[in-house]
Amino acid sequence: MYTMRAVCCIVVALVMSCYGHKADSGSCTPKLENALFEDLLSMMLKIKGIQKGTHQRDDTFSAFAASLTASKTLGTGEIVKFDKVWTNVNNDYNPSTGVYTAPKPGVYQFICTVMTSYNKTLRLLLWKNNMKTVAVYPGAANFGYNTGTINMILELKKGDKVYTKQANTEKYIYSESVYNYSMFSGYLIR
Repeated sequence: MYTMRAVCCIVVALVMSCYGHKADSGSCTPKLENALFEDLLSMMLKIKGIQKGTHQRDDTFSAFAASLTASKTLGTGEIVKFDKVWTNVNNDYNPSTGVYTAPKPGVYQFICTVMTSYNKTLRLLLWKNNMKTVAVYPGAANFGYNTGTINMILELKKGDKVYTKQANTEKYIYSESVYNYSMFSGYLIR
């Protein structure tokens, strides 16, 4: 609400600036219009907390993507530690524990795709703190390699923890460092 009001005030100020320039000189040149547009864009991005360029850090955003580099037989209730980190904006995912910690309240999306070892089974649950959410059970034994995906949107508070954990007796997860078949990722939607 406040952001929209600020943007409206900026638009009015820029239009008035160009209008005032027209009254003095008779026209608002394309060069001046472009400069005003650039100023407007810059101000809107600052208000939204987004900055131009990929080298600038945005402390209000969070995202991660990690994969498993080797196959593993998981222990009962073991948290899967996706150890090859591809993206970890603001370092909210910890590859040594397999746990993502929400840096701020918001709505987040999490995706986990896993593959079973050959002719084995796997069952994983996505956890929010100490609460089970959804599960994936990719295939039955004696059917080769199987994959499954969890795709979940969660509302989190600052400090909430999200992770995947082995469930029941199905415990064989497959991956290779070259192909990264099993992965876990998440990001702040808003």
